[in-house]
Formats: sequence, structure tokens, C-alpha cells
Amino acid sequence: MNQKERIVEELKLLEDKKTISQEELMQIFSISKDTARRDILKLVESGLAERYPGGVSQPILKPQIESYTSRLVKQSEQKQAIASAAGNLIKDQMTIYLDVSTTVHFLASDLEQSDLVVVTNSMDNAIAASQKEDNKVYLLGGFFNFQSRVLSGEPVLGQLKQFNFDFAFIGGTGLTEEGVFYSELTDVYMKQEIIRNSEKVYLLIDSTKVNKKTAFKIDFSGIDGIITDIPLPKDLLQQLISEEVEVISLKGL
Repeated sequence: MNQKERIVEELKLLEDKKTISQEELMQIFSISKDTARRDILKLVESGLAERYPGGVSQPILKPQIESYTSRLVKQSEQKQAIASAAGNLIKDQMTIYLDVSTTVHFLASDLEQSDLVVVTNSMDNAIAASQKEDNKVYLLGGFFNFQSRVLSGEPVLGQLKQFNFDFAFIGGTGLTEEGVFYSELTDVYMKQEIIRNSEKVYLLIDSTKVNKKTAFKIDFSGIDGIITDIPLPKDLLQQLISEEVEVISLKGL
């Protein structure tokens, strides 16, 4: 079991046990003291746990972290696979935008390229992308959403205009033949501004979002590709082909 897989299991344990000691991690996962210590540092640096002498506990900001953690754990294997496929598109020295999305967060955590300029309005993505020290990470400033740990509003939209992204990786709440759906109107404004300032835009979305709708949406204009874990429904796939959107399905078409 690699560290990413252990982190997911450790988050599940935290949901039940509230605290986990370093010794417990060593016993449960049959790992060394140094490996357990690295896992603890990863959990703390990602904002998913707080450190106490001898282990980790659920964070003080429990309600919003629980929400984020549950989304991170759900479909985690699929999200990791999608993020890995997206990571293969990135080259050294690119300027990339990482959207607010648990799938995109896996991408932020696994960046292997060098000399990247990484821009995001997500605190969690900024922390994750900063682990590779030769990358420059810009956390856009604006209104702080306590629940979702993101910064938004007019200041963020204004700052986006100053960048030219080689690639932007965005998420979505739902996906149908009509477009990509979001839960807030501000999400739509953000995605439109990101698309305007990006050479290529890829939507990272797992199968649980397919055929789901919410109140707000964008069409497929400006979206170059969609990366998902299973083949999309035939009608949706045909619509994307007609819109010249590349579809990367990890289980093939």
C-alpha cells in the first residue's frame, strides 16, 4: 500500500476514532516509525488533521473538514486515476490552473514536474502543490469561504485576468448533454474566466457526476477535453464529439 492509499484509509480511521497515535499507525499498516511520521506530516500539511503529541486528531474546524474529507474519500481510487491521467499532460515549466475539486486536489498532491507556475483559489490545492519546492504557487486572494476553504469574489476574477495558463484543470458538480453543472452562480463566473485565460481546459469528473444537474451550468465552449473513469453514455459522448471535446475514458471507449 502506497502513501496515497494509506492516507485515504487513515482518514476513514479518523472519522471513527477521532485520534490516531503514531504507534497505532505502525501496527495497523505494518509500517516503520519514519513512514508513520511522514504520513502524519502529510495529513497535517494537507489540513486534514491536527497534530498532538504522539499522533493526529480530527481538526478543530471539524464540520467543513469532514465535508471535504468525505468527498476526498468517496470514489478516491477513481479520482486518483483521473488525476494521474491529467498529470501526464503536464510538462515542466508550464503555467497551470488547479480548480476547487477533490479530484483536482489529487492532481495537486501528485505533481512531479519541475518549474511549474501553479495558480489556484483553493487553500488545500495550494498547500499540496507547494510540497515540490521548485514550483511557484499563487493562491488567489478574495473572500474566504469558511465552509469550502476557497477564496472567491471579484478580486479573484480580477487576478485571473493577469495570467495565461497553458492548462487549466477544472471540476464540476454534474455533467449532461447540456453542459457542465455547478452549485453556485459564482462557480460559473469563475469557470468562464478560467476558460478565457487558458490555452487548454480539461474537465476532471468521475462517473458519479454523470447525468446530474444543478441550478447553474456552462456549455462546452472552451473545454478541450474531459477525463473520466468509465465510458460516458452514448448520447453524451456523441454530443461531446460534435462539440470537438476530447474524451479520455480510463476504461476505454
